[in-house]
Formats: sequence, C-alpha cells, structure tokens
Amino acid sequence: MGNLISPTYDKTHAVTVTLTAPVAARRFVSYAAAPATSAGGAADARGVSETEGVAGEAISVITGFSAIVEASAAIAVGAFVKPATDGSGKAAVGASGETCGRALSAALAAGDCIEVELYRHVHSG
Repeated sequence: MGNLISPTYDKTHAVTVTLTAPVAARRFVSYAAAPATSAGGAADARGVSETEGVAGEAISVITGFSAIVEASAAIAVGAFVKPATDGSGKAAVGASGETCGRALSAALAAGDCIEVELYRHVHSG
C-alpha cells in the first residue's frame, strides 16, 4: 500500500459483511460483498473495508461518515469519487452524476490512501 495521506477518519457506522470474493483493506465493497464497481445494482459501493478478507470471511465495512480508501490514481481534495473500473475497489475520480463519495484529502498518485466522505452510490441517466 502507498502513502497514508490522511491518517484519520470519522467512522460513525459499520456493518459486518460475509464476502463472496477476496477484498483488500481500504477498498470499496459492493452490496454483492465483493470489490465494488460502477456497473450499478449489486455492484454499487455499500461501504469501505476496514481489513482484507477472502470469500466466506466476515469483515467490517464502514458505511457512515468517512473512511480511508486506497486511490487508483491522483485525486484532488473535494473531487467526487467512485470505484475504479478495474474491479479493484480502489477510489477513482467520479462526477456529480456518478459518485459514492467525496475526497476529503488528496491522493498524489495511485496507491495513496485518502479520507473519503461516503455517499449513497448514485448514477445519473
């Protein structure tokens, strides 16, 4: 894992999820209990993994206020974020119509970890 750009976050709620696929720590987790994508439906981001886990293992997934997420590329403070398209569950730059959060700190490069304010995953159009 890269630099931990934001060492703090404000976890106000979390759920226990039994994984259906391997998930790394600090990644967006889908309603299908696997790495989240922007494909919609069960692939949407439910929250962020606190630890890594394998299929069949129960892990804590942060769903309320903010969490630390590994970035897939540079992300500016205040940018909308969404899960990366590569299926890794890492944060990528989103848009107001395609987002599951907002960057509260900046990632200078892929692998940096940032604080993300968590939103309900939305798609426009």
